[in-house]
Amino acid sequence: MTAWQRRLYRAALRCLPRSYRISNAAEIERLGAEYLETYRDAGRIRRALAFGTLLAEAIAGAVIARRGLFRDLHQDVRRAFRGWRRDPGFMLATVLTIAMGVGATTAIFTVVQGVLLRPLPYRDAERIASIWVDLGVGNQSLPAASVGDYADYRARSRAFEEFAAATGGEMIGATGVLTGSGVAPERAVVSTVTANFFPLLGVSPAIGRSFTPDDDRLNGPHVAMLSHGLWQRRFGSDPGIVGSSIEVDGVRRLVVGVLPPSFSLFLPAEAFLLKDADVWMPLQADFAHAPPRNYTSMTVFGKLRPGMTWAQAQDDMTRLAGELRAEHPEHAAANMRIRVIGLQDDVVKAAQTPLRVLALAALLLLAIACANVAHLLLARGTGRVQEMAVRSALGASRVRLARQLATEQIVLAGLGGAAGLAIAHVGLGVLLSLAPATLPRQASITMDASVFAFSALATLMAGLLFGVIPTIAGARSASALSLMRAGRGGTTPYRGIRQLLIAGEVALSLVLLVGAGLMLRSMVLLQQVRPGFDAEPVTALSLWLPQATYPDGRARVAFVKRVEEALAAQPGVEAVGGITQLPLTGSGPLSPYAYDERTAANWESATAEGRNATPGYFRAMGTRLLAGRFFDEHDTLEGPPVIIVDDLLAARAWPGRSAIGQRLQVKPTGTANAFAEVVGVVEHMRVLDVRQSVRGQIYRPYARGGSAQVSIVVRAKATGEGDAATTALRDTISRLDPGLPVTVRPMRDLLAANLATTRFSLVLMAAFAMVALTLAGIGIYGVMAYSVGRRAKEIGIRMALGEDPAGIRNRLVREGMRLVAISAAAGLAGAFLLARAQSALLFGVHPSDPLTFLIAGTILLAIAFAGCYLPARRAVRIDPLVALQGD
Repeated sequence: MTAWQRRLYRAALRCLPRSYRISNAAEIERLGAEYLETYRDAGRIRRALAFGTLLAEAIAGAVIARRGLFRDLHQDVRRAFRGWRRDPGFMLATVLTIAMGVGATTAIFTVVQGVLLRPLPYRDAERIASIWVDLGVGNQSLPAASVGDYADYRARSRAFEEFAAATGGEMIGATGVLTGSGVAPERAVVSTVTANFFPLLGVSPAIGRSFTPDDDRLNGPHVAMLSHGLWQRRFGSDPGIVGSSIEVDGVRRLVVGVLPPSFSLFLPAEAFLLKDADVWMPLQADFAHAPPRNYTSMTVFGKLRPGMTWAQAQDDMTRLAGELRAEHPEHAAANMRIRVIGLQDDVVKAAQTPLRVLALAALLLLAIACANVAHLLLARGTGRVQEMAVRSALGASRVRLARQLATEQIVLAGLGGAAGLAIAHVGLGVLLSLAPATLPRQASITMDASVFAFSALATLMAGLLFGVIPTIAGARSASALSLMRAGRGGTTPYRGIRQLLIAGEVALSLVLLVGAGLMLRSMVLLQQVRPGFDAEPVTALSLWLPQATYPDGRARVAFVKRVEEALAAQPGVEAVGGITQLPLTGSGPLSPYAYDERTAANWESATAEGRNATPGYFRAMGTRLLAGRFFDEHDTLEGPPVIIVDDLLAARAWPGRSAIGQRLQVKPTGTANAFAEVVGVVEHMRVLDVRQSVRGQIYRPYARGGSAQVSIVVRAKATGEGDAATTALRDTISRLDPGLPVTVRPMRDLLAANLATTRFSLVLMAAFAMVALTLAGIGIYGVMAYSVGRRAKEIGIRMALGEDPAGIRNRLVREGMRLVAISAAAGLAGAFLLARAQSALLFGVHPSDPLTFLIAGTILLAIAFAGCYLPARRAVRIDPLVALQGD
């Protein structure tokens, strides 16, 4: 024992009571001598493992003795560590296998708990609802309501204690540029809320006050509240900001409060106007002159009355929807419905299926790890049959022997659980780095007391799963008959148990392998989908044109034209164009339309995604023109209204006919310029998700609107030039307007972000499947090697009698593969069930896809064949005389 090893061991023994230290002082030298004698010729790694178990034994003994536990338990722990010092490889393999299962399960649980299980950080979060409005089957279904409907909710609902509303976006000028403060202009996300919005959520300002009813009245004071992040970033956490003024879009606003650092606004993905903002302002809605009822411009939240159930709330809002349909023709025409959804469920609904599937996969991996450890313990227990038999013959009861084995397994489980926590901590960091930006509530994903409790429970359950069978089998082996048989080979103890464990490993591994295969096929097919544009090499510059600088549409149109001309003049630029909202950034304002008498009479029964585009937009995006023409410089506010539609809308409105020259109604009957002529048909662009086409699209000339929010897309002449030109693009915008903030991002990043959820699920499923396959392969190999080793004499006799070694080898392989084939059949049934559960994550592939099942089964059988063939081949290559002389 080296000096540093002796110091470590002495430090461990200092933890013991004084009397124990004195009686064991001489034991240090005895253990050191035993250690040196046993591992004198061993390698460095084996010596390190052995000393690790020696040190762990001292620490465990110190803890047990200090707490005054039973002496027998102390002896059991010491005996376990001494046994593992003689076989540190077994201990390491067992602990690592447990750690992998517990670590993967704990990491996934941490994500599930943070995203799905932990309540939203609002007071009475379980009573807060998101109010959805459906306008016609297959048309608008959004968490959005009109100003008039919101007023009716407040006045006529019986199930809700109160309602609050909020909105944002360019439609009401609630996104703008933050200027002043002696720093560069900054584009700020701005949302407007009713005065009771923060009180409904139970949120109080960190400093200052919240909005009052007087702040929220029409044409009320220009006041604002700041997010904690903006307050720190831009104003240096200055408490004096409360009572001072800031400038948003050229308008001075008095800061009345700063929100707490813990506040974040959690919203469903479909909330297309409201955002978690930097600056909050009072809504100041004009209820007396509200727009039409089908103009859904605000997100509404409700708080249930105490004791009210969700079913009762839904019944109440269904009643109210019926009354509104009877009172308002637009609601009757659209067959308007109101849905009540708990806010937490609404926020996390998209993450529920992938996280549940991954949690199930992690549990399957834990079960495989437990089966593998049980197999290891059975194998080790077979070698200890003589030891158990001798102890039984000397008077040890079965209970005493079972307790010894159980103690060893509990300590193993504890060590594996501790290592599993370390793996979970590292794995959680990897998970968060892979997690898509769309995964909600990522800030809530932390390892807290509940995670540690779950890890302890998982470790305990794993200990029971892998420990019960070896403990019972080991205790039963302690008999005189076992003592007599211990010295004889030729039998295979616990053969049925071993086969059952391997069958379970094979079946569960196939389940995970099929799940990973389906995700891989989905990912490959998704990457082959054309989203309606060529993402490479396109760069997008998002701009917000403040009203103070660009007061009307003409000014904005003129500036965008200057920007396009300046960017087009840059070297390496092939095409430039502008759009009010980029594809794959979610839904925007919907555009009702009518193409026949029925849709005209039921206005808003047909809706499309509405965008305003400049003439060069489609060329810059690489979008295909299917018929007609693109916009040109003649499509202005003074000219006749023209539009471009996509192929989905054209097929719906004019099936079997050309859409070019058709007149589409884009405004209610009786409105000026209600009809627009279709001058072009383009391929459909995926605006929400690469996976699906949601609704048709209508494009209007940007020159007829001049929206404040616009994104300029720039196509480079060659792949790779887009990244190099980013700085030049920013500089060009700065020269045109130094006070204009700009956000630059490659379109390929938007496309990659849209595929991130599928990629996240694929990587984890594949990792679980590979670990499961590895464990199953090791288990099959171990069972076959052990079985063949126990039958060495039999094989030697057969070869000595002249039997063909190839025939013996093939028979051994067939015996092993027969078990694997039966297990694989059971695994196929389980894989089908998992595939059905993950069907919502798949794209372009059926859950029972035969090709995936065939490939997964072939891979598993190939690994199993290798695990059966290698031990069998080695067995028949042994000299028969050597085999007959062996044990």
